[in-house]
Amino acid sequence: MNKKLKALICTGLVFSAVSAPMAAYASSYYSDTDTNADALDYIENNRRAGRDNILTDEQKQLVQDALEMRRNLRDPLDPAKNVPVAVEGDDLVYDQRTGDFSATGKVKITSLDAQRFVSDEANGNLNSNEINVPGKAHMLQMTPEQAKIILDGYKTQYNYSTKTGKMEDAQGKVDHQYIKAKRIELYPDKIVAYDGYMTKCSAIHPDYRSSASMIEIYPNDKIICHDLKFWLGSIPVYSRKKQTFKLGGKDGSQMLPRVGYNNHDGLWLSKDFRYYLNKNLSLYGFAKFTSKHMFRNNGSIIWENPVGTFELMTGYYQGSKHLWLKKAPSFAYRKALRISDLPVTWILEYERGHWSQKDIHSMHTNYGLRLRLDTIKLGCYRLDLGSNYSVIKESASPKDIRGMGYTALLRRDVDDRWSYYALYSYTQANSQNYIFDFDLDSYSRKVAAGFSYRFDHNNRIVAGSAFNGSTHELEDIDLYWFHDMHCFQSIVRYRAKRREVSFSLQFNPW
Repeated sequence: MNKKLKALICTGLVFSAVSAPMAAYASSYYSDTDTNADALDYIENNRRAGRDNILTDEQKQLVQDALEMRRNLRDPLDPAKNVPVAVEGDDLVYDQRTGDFSATGKVKITSLDAQRFVSDEANGNLNSNEINVPGKAHMLQMTPEQAKIILDGYKTQYNYSTKTGKMEDAQGKVDHQYIKAKRIELYPDKIVAYDGYMTKCSAIHPDYRSSASMIEIYPNDKIICHDLKFWLGSIPVYSRKKQTFKLGGKDGSQMLPRVGYNNHDGLWLSKDFRYYLNKNLSLYGFAKFTSKHMFRNNGSIIWENPVGTFELMTGYYQGSKHLWLKKAPSFAYRKALRISDLPVTWILEYERGHWSQKDIHSMHTNYGLRLRLDTIKLGCYRLDLGSNYSVIKESASPKDIRGMGYTALLRRDVDDRWSYYALYSYTQANSQNYIFDFDLDSYSRKVAAGFSYRFDHNNRIVAGSAFNGSTHELEDIDLYWFHDMHCFQSIVRYRAKRREVSFSLQFNPW
């Protein structure tokens, strides 16, 4: 068969529903707040997840084309055979006896499981599902349970049966990472890039990037970089022989450093790390350099299993007021329990260790039980209720702090722009009756309220206020401005009552 017009050939195989699996980096945002504005953190985190998972027009078209191919199959699918593949081209030659084909012109090769190669020239064999693109190829992949891929490269070889292939001088996007490499190899469970870099910056010359001799990407699991170097523009910032980044928000660590300013620390630069020694055991480290305090670091050993999470920690820790507290060392345990199908989560917590802040040194013990109800939907409102009983003991204080606490939080999303919250809470411990000032208000009864408003795609503000529930006096006002730039996000916080300013600059993926 040889035609000087657009032609199409198909050969039979297996199909599974095409979808775009959600996957998020460890990019969760947590507010530094005394007004409970963190009740609206989900807005920022949902926006980040949506940005990471948005599909291009050609990705959407590929999904539709794969579904259309499925509807138009003449014969029932046979799971024992290869995946159906359609080849289109202006000039197409196909040998039905051997399965060999060659195509030139506007060549498009599409499989039923949502993979596509576009080029000016291609050849291969449809019986063995082998394709070869000697020149430039554009690759798309939206196959379920595999990475979402958009790549341009040369000397492409791919086998649809084994789902293995390679591409030279390739660049594009693999899941949420822009990537460029001398060679990329494709496997069913991973993508391997050699002598290249990855970044979340889409610029031709990225503002920042992580280069490596080999990058292994395991979709929705992890990225392993060998001989890693992190660059700001053309300046190398730090290097590692080997580093693993967990994906899917599993460890809470940030892939990229952060910079900023606040009244207590001055200018600062921070980075955290997490290394998994095995499935349950990991090492966590956090490093922060400040112009006023120099280095403020902490680290921990974490053991996670069905019994609970055990953590041995040491170093400097910073609260929402930017005040530092030193733990040297401290042991913590946490276990969350669900009983049957009840809409209740029980959380058991315990911590003991040596704490110090300024001239105060104490052996700290804190244990308690928290009860958290699942979110209750009241029409267009969402209500979260919780209570706890805790005991705090300090060797440096003769008085224990013990008793009940409770929280009621009401939230509503009015539309895509407006959201607001209202909160009432009570806690026994506060900075007036406790020897340490660490993530505590100066009062026990609290009323808080605030809102979020998005001006446009790149700008959003959050305002939060807190009142002393006993005296009804205004205690705090927090104002935030979120501004998205090309490859960065700036977050400005202003504490109006105290006239304190903090600023952070976060690289995508934050």
